[in-house]
Amino acid sequence: MILRELMYSYIPNFLTFLRLFAAPILILYLIIDQSFSGKYFGLIIFVFIILTDFFDGYLARKFNIESNIGKVFDPIADKIMVILLFAFFLGINLDNPEKLFMSLMLILLITREIMISGLREFVSAKKADLSVTQLARWKTFFQTVLLIFLFFDYIYLFQSTVISWSIDLFCLVTCLLTWYTGMQYIFKAFDTANNG
Repeated sequence: MILRELMYSYIPNFLTFLRLFAAPILILYLIIDQSFSGKYFGLIIFVFIILTDFFDGYLARKFNIESNIGKVFDPIADKIMVILLFAFFLGINLDNPEKLFMSLMLILLITREIMISGLREFVSAKKADLSVTQLARWKTFFQTVLLIFLFFDYIYLFQSTVISWSIDLFCLVTCLLTWYTGMQYIFKAFDTANNG
């Protein structure tokens, strides 16, 4: 029993670091293998990475083994995954005039993620409350679903106007939600700076 609990205590951090290293490897793989099967396997890898994100948090809460290392590297791993994939899809769509709106949304999403990562470090140094809100969890969910949509668009090269508009609409909603939660961090950073 003790050995099993000890093993479980290391699994969350192992999954976090696995996700941290899997993100750039996934991007490299997507660049190298652009065949249909390669794209589809890339989606499978992404879903696997999402599952590791779920299980490391679940195990940490279930066995009450949340660590300082996990608290630091878990959001870093998430941000690296999201930023790299958004940047990848931006790169493959940037020269397509029909994907202009999506490209603009992806630029805004990437900008927000990088900016908020810096602000989180500032606010954290000031010992401000950085607890994740329910809205921020929805933001993460919407970004994950958007990335899955982008994967399917990348794999199947949808030509339907309805599907393209639907993806653009979901991209817009995700961008608005992402920036709304981002503004909460920005206001918190200003408050912290003024009261610090």
